[in-house]
Amino acid sequence: MGQSLQKFKDATKRLSRQTLGLATLCLMLLGVVGCQARPTARPIQIQLSTWGSAQEVAVLKSLLRDFERGHPKIQVQLLHIPENYYQKLHILVAGDMAPDVIFTNSLSFPIYASQGIFKDLRPYVALQGQVSGVPNSPVDGLSEDQFYPQALKAFTWRQPNGQSIVGALPRDISNVVIFYNRDLFRQAGLAEPQAGWTWQQFLEVAQTLTLDRNNDGDPDQFGVSFYSTPPLFWLPFVWSAGGDLFSPDLRRFTLNQPKALQGLRFYADLRHKWHVAPKKVESGGTSMSQLFLQQKVAMLVSGRWSVPVFREQAKFQWDVVPLPVGPSGQSRVGIDASGYAISAKSKHPAESFELIRYLLSRKSVRTVTESGLIVPARPDVASSAAFLSPDQAPTHGQAFLEVIPQGVPTHTPPRWNEVAEELGLALEPVWDGQQDPATAMAAVKPKLDALLEVSP
Repeated sequence: MGQSLQKFKDATKRLSRQTLGLATLCLMLLGVVGCQARPTARPIQIQLSTWGSAQEVAVLKSLLRDFERGHPKIQVQLLHIPENYYQKLHILVAGDMAPDVIFTNSLSFPIYASQGIFKDLRPYVALQGQVSGVPNSPVDGLSEDQFYPQALKAFTWRQPNGQSIVGALPRDISNVVIFYNRDLFRQAGLAEPQAGWTWQQFLEVAQTLTLDRNNDGDPDQFGVSFYSTPPLFWLPFVWSAGGDLFSPDLRRFTLNQPKALQGLRFYADLRHKWHVAPKKVESGGTSMSQLFLQQKVAMLVSGRWSVPVFREQAKFQWDVVPLPVGPSGQSRVGIDASGYAISAKSKHPAESFELIRYLLSRKSVRTVTESGLIVPARPDVASSAAFLSPDQAPTHGQAFLEVIPQGVPTHTPPRWNEVAEELGLALEPVWDGQQDPATAMAAVKPKLDALLEVSP
């Protein structure tokens, strides 16, 4: 019995030594592969939502990889929503699942800013690296004077208490200019348009460029494009006439006033009085950009987003020029901005701002600008070769920048979606030549004033 007990004790000792050895070896191996008994701190995860084409998203993904390499304690989950962006964002916000960083535009910005969805970014801009917790971050600091003031103003919201917040910081500006076919101008014996041309000169050029080659009564080539929506295409004529869509406090609809009606009427007459722009039936469902590429439209009102396509597909020489000067003595276009906001409910606002700071750094904005897709909201990038691209069309890319000082920063009411829908319905018969602008705007004014009055 005693001998058996001793054997058991000896076996237990050997097993204990083996177990200890295995445990030691395991710990050594864990140390080699970087695993430790105590769990290491995981990177903080933040989510970024955006829309955008495949080309734009590819550029963004490359920037995010670079950001994570320089910020190993932060990981970014990209939520790409290519269609119905704001409808899906509404659902996320309502479900308390808003992304930390939200790409937004100034048209929809008031809907969220008025409800306290976005943080005020001014304190973050002021504190910079102190807030981010990354004092040696290889990213330049941000200050409000690094952006075009018109773009920054588009993201400024006045709260009920009278204080203003900056709810987003702009990456780019969307404005419109006139793209024109240089070859068609030469064939017509026309001098190329210059900044400062008037409505009358613009109309005369459009009439010269409208041709009915087979004399069947229907033009084969039109002088200028025509878009009924969105408003950014026709509002420049209202502003350049001295009118506006709303009163400065966004409480009254003012498109029914004489100067605004003058702008609406001039734009509608391009299609129905002078017939220098295609009617619905004449475009045949083809987009204005495609008609321009097919050389069936000589001048196209459009924005920087058209540049990459035209550089690749246009079989003719083209350039850009500001829209003509209206009766107000100015050429005024909208300054829509797109940029980054932080959700008021983000659990990681400091890290979210660090991401914004990186994405809006001169280096990052320059990278996006080189794609040709945007007008950068940073003047230091806009004035560089990254934007002006002297070796590529358009030759006068400076036109996109020349229109900014007199531009109208986007300011829409919180119920903009409802206002835009009602306004679009009211303007349909105007664009179709079935109703005078004064009649249409007088009829819709009470309904729109009511929507504006109940806006928070």
